[in-house]
Amino acid sequence: MQRFVKLNGAIGMRFTGILTLVLLADSIYGTEQQDTKKVGILHPSQTSVFDLIDDLLIRMATNITVTYINATTYGENLDHYQNADELVKTQKISALVGHFSETFAIATEHNRIPYFVTDMVPWNWRQHRFLIRIIPDINIYRMAICDILKYFNWMRVGVLYDNDAASQVVINLIGNFTDRIKAFNIRYNSTSANVRNALKELRDNYFEKFIILCSSKNADIVLTQALYLSLLSRPNTWLVVNMGVDDIALDKYIDSRANMTSLSLMLDTNTSFCALTGSNWTLSNAVYHDSLKIYQAMLDFNNGSGRFQMLKTLRQHGESGNFLENEITIDGCTGHVEFTKAGKRKETFLRMSTLATLKNGTTNESDYQNTLFQSGTWRSLKDTMQQRIEPSKSYDSVMRMGDDIFGSEPLRITTIIEPPFIQWKNDTPLSHPIYNLNEHLEGFCVSVLEEMAKLLDFTYNLTLVPDGKFGSLKTHGWTGMVRVLFEKEADIALAPFQITPKRSMAVDFTKPFMTKGTSVVVKKPDRGLSPFQFLSPLSKFVWIAIFLCFVTTALVLFATSRVNNDKKSKFMHNLRESFWYIWGTILRGNLTGSPTGISSRIVSASWWFFSLIIISIYTANLAAFLTISNAHIPIDSAADLADQTDYDYGTVDGSQIENFFKHTNISHYAKMWAHMHLLSKESMVRRVENGFDRVLREKYAFLWDSPVVRHHIANDCGLTEIGSPFDLKGYGIATQKDSIYTERLSWATLKLNDDGILYRLEGKWWRRPNCPDPRQSANSKAIEINVASGMFIVLLGGIVLSIVVFLGEMLYYKARAKNKKPIEEREENNIHSSGNHVGNNAAETSSKDDEVRTVLSRTLSIGEKCVHNRWE
Repeated sequence: MQRFVKLNGAIGMRFTGILTLVLLADSIYGTEQQDTKKVGILHPSQTSVFDLIDDLLIRMATNITVTYINATTYGENLDHYQNADELVKTQKISALVGHFSETFAIATEHNRIPYFVTDMVPWNWRQHRFLIRIIPDINIYRMAICDILKYFNWMRVGVLYDNDAASQVVINLIGNFTDRIKAFNIRYNSTSANVRNALKELRDNYFEKFIILCSSKNADIVLTQALYLSLLSRPNTWLVVNMGVDDIALDKYIDSRANMTSLSLMLDTNTSFCALTGSNWTLSNAVYHDSLKIYQAMLDFNNGSGRFQMLKTLRQHGESGNFLENEITIDGCTGHVEFTKAGKRKETFLRMSTLATLKNGTTNESDYQNTLFQSGTWRSLKDTMQQRIEPSKSYDSVMRMGDDIFGSEPLRITTIIEPPFIQWKNDTPLSHPIYNLNEHLEGFCVSVLEEMAKLLDFTYNLTLVPDGKFGSLKTHGWTGMVRVLFEKEADIALAPFQITPKRSMAVDFTKPFMTKGTSVVVKKPDRGLSPFQFLSPLSKFVWIAIFLCFVTTALVLFATSRVNNDKKSKFMHNLRESFWYIWGTILRGNLTGSPTGISSRIVSASWWFFSLIIISIYTANLAAFLTISNAHIPIDSAADLADQTDYDYGTVDGSQIENFFKHTNISHYAKMWAHMHLLSKESMVRRVENGFDRVLREKYAFLWDSPVVRHHIANDCGLTEIGSPFDLKGYGIATQKDSIYTERLSWATLKLNDDGILYRLEGKWWRRPNCPDPRQSANSKAIEINVASGMFIVLLGGIVLSIVVFLGEMLYYKARAKNKKPIEEREENNIHSSGNHVGNNAAETSSKDDEVRTVLSRTLSIGEKCVHNRWE
């Protein structure tokens, strides 16, 4: 079987002639056949493509039908070409979409149908007007890489590549930067060992800048070995160039904090012209989407006809290709698409993405977006390098930002009265509405707007929203400022506008200029001193525990002293005296006498230590509790509102705070919503000022934005904030959907924040309150049992130790008594026997014997009495 030869030079011309002779019979293609709108999808047996295409056709609401062609069954020889040509005819295919195939490139040219190529066409392939390239050629990537090297002043660069297209880029780089480029071709040996040796050589030669021009598989090998060699750490910098459509997985290198940038075809995830959703946001799917959309544009230009009408149009426009160049233009997933006569994109946009993760917990359309954060854009149709590369601007901002988007017409700005953000000057509202309120309003937002007007050079007219609402979605539609923007009655909504997902569906928001939370504000209750204020330093549980310890210690001291028979402290034998001794000790009374037994002294010492700690804690806190009167508020945070009945509570009807409670899954907040919505329907207020007025009149807790609450507290010392703010969100400036002003206003917001202007303005409009803060003055609280538990443990330990010693003494005296009894009996028997023997002696010794007997009997009597007393 003859191998297919590329159509290059003379060989290509010769082979084209052979093909022309072979297919001469088929050249009568002008015969009448049924016109069709069938598109052939060329795929390498990827079933995921089938589901994607079917879903896209439904979303695009087109009448195009598709047939799937397995590209692996068609090689590069004459028989396969005939088969491909026959397939196009018999299937009545009017266009082909898929990766590049030399066989189908010739077949589509012969049949004069467009071939939308979804990957890079070989650099040496001849171009014809039916070959439409969605992916840019190597010259685009070569120019982009050179611009990046010059812009960031990369001096010594190591390059690793693995394909023919990349080799042409490398040749051009070496030609432009001869002494600064060192390249390694890993196409034929991409093993980990070979890649590691190449990286080691670059590292040993002090290269710190690296470019990867490889497939997704080999790029992963290179980055893995770089990670092992610690080449992803600072100061090394990496540029990963994706010249195809296979997404290079960089998510595994996020934790390395590498200074890494990815360069690939633009993937505009913010556009409304792309039908991709969810996990379908990939570069490969985006190219398929745009290919189908371009063909649909061709059909629309020909009034929905198929290929015969399209061929007629091509003939009418001649061989120059003016039809493709002048008539076909779309906005799709890969940005704005226009073509030259040769079927190439007129201007290409490349996406510069840094390796980063979203830190705020939000997720975008797919993991691909979460891994890469777009930091810049490169565009081809500019004259200078400074104009082509925009390292800090997204595609959206590059496309929509002109030199002067504001013009001379003033911006129409709607707003709402919400002190201190927007308020009347001199607190004097106008009796009748007027169109321009610039001279009558002031506040934080007005000051921010003035600073933005200086930065961006625009004028504006301020007006109040008619219904006085921020905006929420009701059954009849949007209300408030959202409705005004939605119906294009204003350009911008200036207010403390909370950024929410539901509002973002109707309007756009700038970057947040302030972060806010939801706070609880109540009226300060009346304060008074209690006659029993001296009991406040200790909680009731501590007082109960002290009393129990007092009784227990007195009983233990009575028992141990009675057994020990403390003769010097005979009053210890009396239970009343034991209680008096313990009571006098804790009150620092002057008592005479103390127990002498060991166990009794241990009990006393433990009680003395316990008394020392108790008195020290009590006296240290007594002065504060006698001079500070703490008002009782039964709630310490917003969550406590759900479990109390003293205060009614609510928020503004139709506000985003109400929406938060309505959709929350947190149990105590859900319980609060049930109270506000069902149990107490009058808890809601219509306006913010009504909520603060109700707080001052009754026991009512108002839930509203923390900046507004702080402002009212600073002006009214009768109010206090409970707990810390919850449900933190940002305030932004709202614009119409897809407005050209959003990006500029966001830039101005970031600029004001970086320059410290927002911080200065916040200090201007939120002054410190002149009244004392109860959270700082009343900072003493009762000592709880867990704080004072140590002294109870010491006292308990002393009591237990005294009981152990007491039991030891009992056992000791009992054993001693048992040992003395036999000795006393033997002594008594000896005395009696001695008396009988002496009785036989002389009469002159009888008087002395009687004397000795008397002494011994007295001795025994004393001993028995002592033993008896010990056991009594």
